Amino acid sequence: MKSIKNLLGFCALALLPLQASATIIIDNTTLGLYNNGLGDLAAIDGPGGFLPGPNVSEGDPTIYLNSDPLLPFTAAFGTNWLGGNYTGGTWSAGTVAIPATWAINSETAIVYNFNLALASSLHIDVGVDNGVLMWLNGNFLFGATAPGGANINEYDFDVASLGAGNHALQILRADHGGGADFAISVDAKTLPRPVPEPGSLVLFTMVLMGLGWARNRTLRH
Repeated sequence: MKSIKNLLGFCALALLPLQASATIIIDNTTLGLYNNGLGDLAAIDGPGGFLPGPNVSEGDPTIYLNSDPLLPFTAAFGTNWLGGNYTGGTWSAGTVAIPATWAINSETAIVYNFNLALASSLHIDVGVDNGVLMWLNGNFLFGATAPGGANINEYDFDVASLGAGNHALQILRADHGGGADFAISVDAKTLPRPVPEPGSLVLFTMVLMGLGWARNRTLRH
């Protein structure tokens, strides 16, 4: 009788949606690969581009990018940093603490590698002085630059669904004079288990009927 009750409980739990839970997977204490040898990259996208000239020589623009600017990365980025190949370049030998500030009038790159045990959604909050470009597994997410300091709520956006496994959040930080600052927080929320299809419910009903028949037969004997 006890084994039947245990089996019924297991079947019922299998049909319930999995409760979603949010976990911070990246913040300013998270270690990452770091490249602080890029120097001033303003010249790679020319005057009026996303990366303004040093010392606010091209002003202090507000720009929001929804598409990849397709920057021609210099040799300091290594062989193919967006493809996960950091051969060559000026990358750290391993993961290190990422400083919130860096040399003014220069750019730095960060890669946060992380693993998801289950399919999840991501919520990303980031603040920067002055600009930032972000990719996920080599796919462009967004870019923005604006006057003022770094506020963690300056920019926020969501990744609706990301499969289980290893992933890389790739970031280019930009400064064009005055000061540099950066703050980040990334939450992962487990996606709920899909509601059972009608066929699964029929199968579950048949299991219950079979267990009832077995129980009645046991009581008769």
